[in-house]
Amino acid sequence: MTVNVSKKDILELEIIDLAFGGSSVAKVNGLVILVRGGIPGDVVKAEITKKKSNFAEAKVLQIIKESELRTKPICSHFGLCGGCSWQDLKYEEQLRFKTKHVKDSLARIGNFTDPPVQDALGCENVFYYRNKMEYTFLPDPDNKLVLGLHPRGRYDQVFDLKECFLQSQTANQIADFVRQFAKDKNLPVYIQKSQSGLLRFLVIKEGKNTDMAMVNLVTYKGAFPEGEEFSRKLCSNFPSIKSVVRNINSKIANIALGEEEELLGGERIITERLGNFTFEISSNSFFQTNPKQAERLYQIVMNMAGLEGNEEVLDLYCGNGTISIFLSPAAERVIGVESVEESVQNAKRNVELNNIGNCEFIWGEAKEILKGFENEKKCFPVVVVDPPRAGLHKDVIKSLLNLLPQKIIYVSCNPTTLARDLQIFCEKEYKLENVQPVDMFPHTYHIESVAKILKQ
Repeated sequence: MTVNVSKKDILELEIIDLAFGGSSVAKVNGLVILVRGGIPGDVVKAEITKKKSNFAEAKVLQIIKESELRTKPICSHFGLCGGCSWQDLKYEEQLRFKTKHVKDSLARIGNFTDPPVQDALGCENVFYYRNKMEYTFLPDPDNKLVLGLHPRGRYDQVFDLKECFLQSQTANQIADFVRQFAKDKNLPVYIQKSQSGLLRFLVIKEGKNTDMAMVNLVTYKGAFPEGEEFSRKLCSNFPSIKSVVRNINSKIANIALGEEEELLGGERIITERLGNFTFEISSNSFFQTNPKQAERLYQIVMNMAGLEGNEEVLDLYCGNGTISIFLSPAAERVIGVESVEESVQNAKRNVELNNIGNCEFIWGEAKEILKGFENEKKCFPVVVVDPPRAGLHKDVIKSLLNLLPQKIIYVSCNPTTLARDLQIFCEKEYKLENVQPVDMFPHTYHIESVAKILKQ
């Protein structure tokens, strides 16, 4: 049937599903319409913004009938901010849809029949769970300083943040303080077009289990004579701040990382505790954003690995060594592989910090290190992989299929690439035994999963 839907058309739609990626789904005479805004059960008036041969896109103009799945968002920035796009969906429904997305990906992309996916493990605290937040400085149309977050889909704009419910009340107060300090001192905002000004980003990191905070001011190059006063007043007003650093980013790329770091006050690092272990957090190091839920994630990895104490475990994409360190008490030896040199150095310091003697970390690309293990005819009974969103490189999969470990534990932040990779593993050599989704980011569509495959 020909579907006469064109751009700019305004239609009444019933939302029937949520797609992975955050869009809601409606259908008109079989044509799938991906809708920005709306949740299943809503009846909405929507405008078509894009029309393709096999689908269309639309944005909600008005909610005609509200779904029973709705709840009132608590944030005043909801709808404007690009963060918590699911805050108007009841949390138990968020978990249900996240479980569904993992199952659907494994069935549709991985061709698994009735995949063994458990219900998504929810967060005890669905607000104030983040240990890191990145804020951007920009001038408003009147050239006044703004410090806040980006509107949804607009990285060229920033709105002044009143309050965010993801990090902590203290982080909100720190952001307010920094904004006011910058205004009082007339500090110039960096302008990318002219490559002039100073202030680029504010990054706040917190140790949720240690009550320690780090303030990282990311600036353009040049003098910052107010640095000592900035640090002194911050630490005086907020006793939890143990580190104040300035990262200098003189490059055009608009990222909150610097090629040079200047210590303005306190120490260069803060620490966080997960389980029985302590970890260093520096201004540019990666750490799981939801530490309390990360503990549960790592425990799931431990349980699925089922170590007996005599195994040599390979941990690919090991980052700063968190999973390796969690596995170390139950293994004979753990070898972590990571391509980011700074992360490897962090991992080595974390091992020293925890007096662990059976972890080794190798700096290099996973595909290259695995090729070396193949040549050595190395045998690992258990391999853990925690790749980026793009999933495993085809050469990594090829090498693992040649090495044939007894168990592979796959930690994934993307159900679609997880499904793609598991299909290859399970075509002949492996069987998918279990998948446990873990909700690390309430009020967003993101979902982490831990999958266990066994050699047949």
